[in-house]
Amino acid sequence: MPPVHRLLHITLDTTDLGHLGLVASIVDQIGLVQTVDRFVGPRPGEKVSTGMALKAAILNALGFVTSPLYLFGHFFQGKPTELLLGPGITPELLNDDRMGRMLDSLYAAGVTELFVEVAKSARRAFPFPVRALHVDSTSFHVHGAYRSGEEGQTDTGDEPLVIRLTHGYSRDHRPDLKQWVMNLICADTGGIPLLFAPGDGNQSDQEALVSLLARYRQGLELGEVVVLDGASYSQENLGALQGFSWVMRVPATLKEARALLRKELPQEAWRPLLPGYRGLEVESEYGGVRQRWLLVESQERARMEEASLQQRIARAEGEARKVLGQLTARTFACEADARRALSEASGRLPLHRLVYLGVQEERQWERVGRPRKGERPLAVVYRLRARLEVDEVKVERARRGLGRFLLATNVLDREGLPPQEVLRRYKDQARTVERGFRFLKDPLFFAESTFLKRPERVMALGMVMALALLVYALGEWALRRRLWETGSSLPDQKGRPTAKPTLRWVFQLFMWVRLVELGGRWFVLNLAPHHETAVRLLGAGRYYLLE
Repeated sequence: MPPVHRLLHITLDTTDLGHLGLVASIVDQIGLVQTVDRFVGPRPGEKVSTGMALKAAILNALGFVTSPLYLFGHFFQGKPTELLLGPGITPELLNDDRMGRMLDSLYAAGVTELFVEVAKSARRAFPFPVRALHVDSTSFHVHGAYRSGEEGQTDTGDEPLVIRLTHGYSRDHRPDLKQWVMNLICADTGGIPLLFAPGDGNQSDQEALVSLLARYRQGLELGEVVVLDGASYSQENLGALQGFSWVMRVPATLKEARALLRKELPQEAWRPLLPGYRGLEVESEYGGVRQRWLLVESQERARMEEASLQQRIARAEGEARKVLGQLTARTFACEADARRALSEASGRLPLHRLVYLGVQEERQWERVGRPRKGERPLAVVYRLRARLEVDEVKVERARRGLGRFLLATNVLDREGLPPQEVLRRYKDQARTVERGFRFLKDPLFFAESTFLKRPERVMALGMVMALALLVYALGEWALRRRLWETGSSLPDQKGRPTAKPTLRWVFQLFMWVRLVELGGRWFVLNLAPHHETAVRLLGAGRYYLLE
C-alpha cells in the first residue's frame, strides 16, 4: 500500500526588520516614550500614546527610504510594528491622523522644554562627556500659505507661542519660499543635540542664539566652553554672555579685526598650532570684555584664496581697461589736469594702477582741413597716454590676509585653554552642529521641506527631526565607543574591519534582515556574526536575538 502524504498548513508571515530594531533600542534606552508620556499625559481611549507615536515617527525618520514623514501609515506597511512598538499596535493605527494629533500634543507640551528633558534622559542613559557646546542655526523652507504667530505673542517663558513662517535669509537657496529656522545646541561629543528651538523665518542669529543659551543655561548642564559663529560676536552679546566661557569667530568687518587681518607681521611672531595652521595671540578689550584674540592662518585656505585672488585680478583688469579707455578718450586743458585725473582714477582701482606715459597735444581749428598760414588755433587740448599694469603693492596687501581668520575667547588662562585648543574647539563646529544640519537636509531623510497645515505642527515636526538626529548621533557615538572598548570591529564598504563606522553604513548592513513568524513564534533571518556584534554592543538583543 503506497504511503499517504499529508499536507501541513503552516502560516508564514515575513516582515522587514532591517535596522529598525537598532533605532528602537536606542529610543528605549533613553526612555523617550516614558518621558514624553509623563509630560503630555494619557488621553482617554487612545490605543497609541503620544510617546509611542513619537517613537514610530523617529523610526520613520531614520528609515532612510523615500517615504517622507507625512506619509506615516505607508512606511509601516510590511514592518513588524508589534515587535518594534508593542502588542496590538498595527500599521493601521499609525495613520496620518494619529501623527497630526501627536504633533499637536508635542506643541502643547512645549517642544523646546520637552526636547531638553529627553536630552537629559539621554545623558543619564549614555553618560557621554561634554567639554564644549556648539551653537548654530539653519533654515527649512515650507510650501503653501501659512498663517503665522502675531508680533510679540509670548508665553510666560517669553518664547513665541507660534513661530512666523516668512521669508528670510535662505540657507536652502530658496528665497522664493517661506521658511522657519532651527536652532540647535550640540555637544562636542559626537555632535549630539542637547537643545532644539524653532525660530521665525527671518530670525536674527545675532539676537537669538545668545538669548537661547542664557535662557536654558541650567537645563543644559553646560560644558566648559560655548562655541558660536561670528554672527553672535557683538558688544551686546559679549555682555549677555557674562559668566560663560566662550570661543567665537571675530567678524572681519570690525575695524580692529580688519587691521589685524591685513597687518604685516614678522615670521618669528607666528607659532605652529594644528597641522597646516599657524597663529599668534593678542589681547583685546572689545566691548569692555577682556579677551584673547587668536589670529589664525590656514595653509589650505590660503591656497584656495590665492586662486580666488588671481580670478579677482583677471576680473578687475577688464574693469580697469574700461577706466583707461574712458580717460584716453577725454581731452584736458593742460597736462597737470590730465595727470591729476590719471592719479585719481588709478587710486580707485583695487588691484591695478595706471602708468603715465605723457600727453599728446591736439590743436582745435576754426574749420576742417589744413589751416591757413599764420592762422591761430581756437584751443590747445591734451590727451593722455598711459598703460595699465598690476599693482604689486596692492596685490601684496590683499595677499597678506589670505587664509587668515580671527578667533576670540574670554578664557584668559593659556594653560587652561591653549591656542591650539581654541582652534580645535572652533573647528569642531563643522563636525558637530553643522554635520547635524547636513544630516537633516539629506534627501534620504526627506525633511528638507515641510508640507503641514499649521505653524504649530511645523514646530513639532522640527522637534521630531531633532530627536531623530539625537538618536542617530547617540547611537553612532555609543557603537564606536563600545567597538573601541571591546577591541571589536565591523566590516566597512570594502569588507575591511573598522572600529569607526558611520551608523548609516551599519544600517545598510542590516538591509536584508527579515523577521518571520512561524507557528506563533518569531525568527530573525539573515543575521550574520557582524550583525550580532552590532546588536549586542547597542543593546538591541530584544529585537534580534529572539531565540
